[in-house]
Amino acid sequence: MSKLPIVTLCLLLFSSAFVSAQHEHFAGFKWRVKQSDHFTLRAKSTNHDPARRYAEKVWDECVRVMPGLTDDFAKNEFRTPGGLEGSDTAPYRYTVYLVGTGNDYTNILNEEQKRSGWDVNRLRTCRVARNYADPQNRFYVLCKADPERTAGGGERDLTPAFVHGCATSILKGRSLSGNMPFWFTAGWGYYVEHRIFRLCRVYYLDFENYYKNNDNVEIKKGAVLGPGDAWTNALKKMCKKGIRETLDKISKVSILSLTPNQSGYMFALTYFLVSTDERIENYRKLIAESRGGAKVTKELLLEVYGYENDAALEADWYEFMESRDFR
Repeated sequence: MSKLPIVTLCLLLFSSAFVSAQHEHFAGFKWRVKQSDHFTLRAKSTNHDPARRYAEKVWDECVRVMPGLTDDFAKNEFRTPGGLEGSDTAPYRYTVYLVGTGNDYTNILNEEQKRSGWDVNRLRTCRVARNYADPQNRFYVLCKADPERTAGGGERDLTPAFVHGCATSILKGRSLSGNMPFWFTAGWGYYVEHRIFRLCRVYYLDFENYYKNNDNVEIKKGAVLGPGDAWTNALKKMCKKGIRETLDKISKVSILSLTPNQSGYMFALTYFLVSTDERIENYRKLIAESRGGAKVTKELLLEVYGYENDAALEADWYEFMESRDFR
């Protein structure tokens, strides 16, 4: 089975005083800088897309569910998991680095390795994926060129990766966490992708090769999660036919064992958890628990949402997936 961790995330300019207030995360680089209300975009050997077009759209989806982000950014109340500030002065802006050569990306990864202590496998994953999120939730890096080419060229459209990854990083930042459960963060990334594009195109493994090489997978027409179709349609059909993933299984998923159906059900679970005003309030409570030091677990989810057990939540979750609201 081929598995590829391809996480696969109208600009208002401000004065240079605000630009200098934003922390520099990589020494020795000269960037072309743009700023929007909530983002600092730094580009080298390429343009500022896809962040220029989609960063504020990601913000709109995040702040709708997490209104506390307004103070984190406007009042510079953002903190890393270790308690550090993200900016010298208000306002704080999330930073996106866009690089257009493999050499620049290599140098950035080398700095990150020294700072974060990443091993060879982590570095290799970042090269394959062409992007990564700061472990401290302050920035996102995208290499639009082929990382194996010293110069530029071979640029790939990383729009889905940017939207997905930026959304998950902002969620982690609001939660003051560097170690949130995969189902929670990836589910949010998929949800924001869907809200913006009505598609989910970030894969934590190669779906095509998964279906091609897994003899145990029964492929049903209209029930295969792919990049060209809305996941809601396929998932709705799966759910109605009893092709379901349990809450317990979704809460334990990992990148290495993830299946396409589990990816879809992570997305569907998040969609359910923020599908009404009341549920959004409970979602905010989960984030508040994380900010207070609690670990987001299945048990905490059940407690905050007022469910006695897995089966009770699953009944409402599956009913939602089969309804017209899941679209």
